Formats: sequence, C-alpha cells, structure tokens
Amino acid sequence: MNLIYLLPYGDKMVSAILLAGYNNKRTVKKYSRIVAEHYGEKFIETEYKPLREFKIVKDGHVINKPVIQFILEKLFDSDLIDEIVIVGHKMLLEQRLSKFLRKFDKPFRIENQNSKIPHHAIERFGVIPKKVKHNSFAGNVIKGYAASAAYNDRKHALFVASDSPLTTKEFIEDFLHIAQDYQHDSAAIFPAVLIEGDQDKLGRRPLKLINDTTYQGSNIKDESGRQGFRFSPLVFANPNLINVNNINTAYNLRKSLNPKVQMELFRITHNLGYPNVYTKYFIRKDLSIKEFENIISQFFHGKFAIIPTIGEDSTYDYDGTDAEYREITAMLNNTQAVPPHPSTDS
Repeated sequence: MNLIYLLPYGDKMVSAILLAGYNNKRTVKKYSRIVAEHYGEKFIETEYKPLREFKIVKDGHVINKPVIQFILEKLFDSDLIDEIVIVGHKMLLEQRLSKFLRKFDKPFRIENQNSKIPHHAIERFGVIPKKVKHNSFAGNVIKGYAASAAYNDRKHALFVASDSPLTTKEFIEDFLHIAQDYQHDSAAIFPAVLIEGDQDKLGRRPLKLINDTTYQGSNIKDESGRQGFRFSPLVFANPNLINVNNINTAYNLRKSLNPKVQMELFRITHNLGYPNVYTKYFIRKDLSIKEFENIISQFFHGKFAIIPTIGEDSTYDYDGTDAEYREITAMLNNTQAVPPHPSTDS
C-alpha cells in the first residue's frame, strides 16, 4: 500500500511532523511504576498508545476514534498546513488509518520509528549516535523533519504530539500566526498555556512563572505575582538551529515526576551557570518566563521563545492512565467523568 503523496514545496508551506512514537515494554513498565508510586494512579496503556480509541457520541451515534485521529483531523483541515509527516509504528498506523487517510488530498507520509536516521541528516545535524538512538524521541524528530519539505529549505516545521485530542484547529492556527513572526530570530517557539488556579482539570500542577512578556492573557496571579503555565503539544522549530543531541535529555526530564528528576534538572541548570534556580523557583518564587527561555536556549545552543497563550484544553494529553482516559473522554463528550469501577484485586 502506497501512502506517500507529496506535492511541490511552496514559499509559504508549513510542514507538520506528527510524533506518534512508542516505548518498549520495559520502559512502559518502569513508567507505570513511577505513575503509581508518585501519583497513585493506574497506568492502563499496554499497547500502541496513539491508537488507543476514545468513544464519542455524535448526533446520537457512538464513534470510536484512535487518539491520533483527533489531531490528524485538525492538521488536514487547516489551510496553513501543507503536508503531514507521521512518525511511528508504520504497519499499525497503515492498518488502522489507511481508510481515513485516503479521504484527504493533502500530502502525507508515514515514517517508521524503527528505520535508521538518514546519513545525510546525521551529518547535517552532527548527531552523536550514543545520545540519539534511531528509535528515540530525538531520532523520531530528526527522521520526521528529514522526510519533510521543510528540511530541504532548512525551514521551521510544526512538531505535534499525537496524544492531545482536545487541541483545536483554531489553537494551532493562532499559534502558527504568532510563531511565524518569531521564526527569523528564534530556533524554536513554544506556546505556554495559561492555567488559572493551582491545578488543571486533570489535577496537574502548572509551572509557576513571572510573566515578563508582552503577552498578558490574564490578570490573575498568585501571592508572588506568578501565573501558572503548561506547555501544549506544539512547537514550531528548526532543528538546524539547535543541538539535537540534547533533545532526549530534555524530553526525559520534561515531567518532574519525582524528587530525583527535579534534582537532575537543577544540576543541569547549575552547570549552565544558573546555580540559584531552585531558590528562585521554590523560595524566592521569582523565576520569570524570559529567564526560563534563557536557560533552555543555553541548553540547546539556540534561541527559544515562549509565548503565553490561552487554550487550556490543548494541554490535556493522554499519558496512559485510567483517570486521564475517563476525564478526556468526558471532555470530548462534554459530560461528567465516570468514576472508576471498584477494584476487584485482592
């Protein structure tokens, strides 16, 4: 089955790289223990997460959709996206989505997570094999970008996670309009979504920062003058302008699941010349967005921009827990989440 339909590259073309990778069973088992130990939640994902089906009711009909299809629909529907490259389990994606994908004229292709990183990309980005395995998150980023039209012209591309079914087309397009104004000065642009309160609807705590940018979406602040933010599943980035060998380190530390991870973060920032990040965040409580930008920029050897924005639903990604599955299903159907059944385990 041929699922490649690439069209000529235009001046205003935006390539979307949809990251639908997966971990081996050992990694999944380790993560499930961390979730249980530090969050007290049940991890239910044992198969290929991008194809986890969510049940929605539309016009009285029950429809089952894999989680990746929700974001794919938005990308195909947006006139700002000219091509889509999906990186993941090619065989399973083709088996489950081929009928859906054939409905669209927009060019797309599926890159296999287990394929090797092209030699030309290894040379261009100076990939260090020990730091970037071909089937790692960074490996998928590089392979997806190398398969896109953006790679040929060394342009920014929109990188999108496959597990955020509530992200809207409007959110994607609003972000792209802003991000393209920053692309000449920044290697990567992130939307930081405002979260009002001490936690979101999934009970997750936001990152609290002083908003010293020109984007002020709310006047609500805590007693230290900070606002809460969570990152959405989007980033507009140009891998040519950063050190790609540091992607996996940042990705693996993106969620402060336990004190060990938090201390590793502070060790890294200390080595970057920011010895007081722990004090600034937890004691003085005056770490700002621009300071956070500077730290990330130094870590990746390229300028990062963080854009505060509105759109809390875009942050509700499905990580694989039972609670997330129930809550996101309820949000998709605009209903109350169904409580979990009492455990029958002894």
